[in-house]
Amino acid sequence: MRTPIITTLLILALLAGVAGPAQPRYVGIRGSVERPVVGAPSIGYVLRTSYIAPGSWKAAKAARNATTRRFGPVGSCKIKITLTARAVADADEPAAARVVRLLPIPARYLHDEGTRRTAAWRVVRSSGSRTITGMLVRPAPTVRTQPPGGRVWLELKAVGKIDPTVECHAGGPRSVAAAFGDLLAAGSLGGFQPR
Repeated sequence: MRTPIITTLLILALLAGVAGPAQPRYVGIRGSVERPVVGAPSIGYVLRTSYIAPGSWKAAKAARNATTRRFGPVGSCKIKITLTARAVADADEPAAARVVRLLPIPARYLHDEGTRRTAAWRVVRSSGSRTITGMLVRPAPTVRTQPPGGRVWLELKAVGKIDPTVECHAGGPRSVAAAFGDLLAAGSLGGFQPR
């Protein structure tokens, strides 16, 4: 009587070993790069990014510490996702106002938005568009030299492009928009101005 149970348990253990370890639900991603500030090239900035992406998103190979990452295609809509970060000179305004200015959209096409301390994020998709866009913005910390009449901002932008050759229902873009919201809400941008 015990032999069939033991045999069954051994077979299940072997099958579990063949299947390999479970895929992680989320993957932590960090990047760091020193570059001139866009719009104020005389100001250099060391930009650091940190966020989590769904483990189901297949990541393309990226350089170590890269601040641009590519994923996909994701889901039945074959959405290709690109995340890019940069330091940019722009107007001195509240983060929430800035992200609305950069991603203006009617409320019905707004998927997510929020603020956390000095940062703000937003996720949108315009009607009929095959693109989902999200952005996290915050004033750059540790800047000794601000651009004249403005300030240095840090941005993390997420763009999902739906494959135009496939039929895509609303669920695919909605799930990517929800993932963008989580990624940006939990993500962080930081750095410093060297020298």
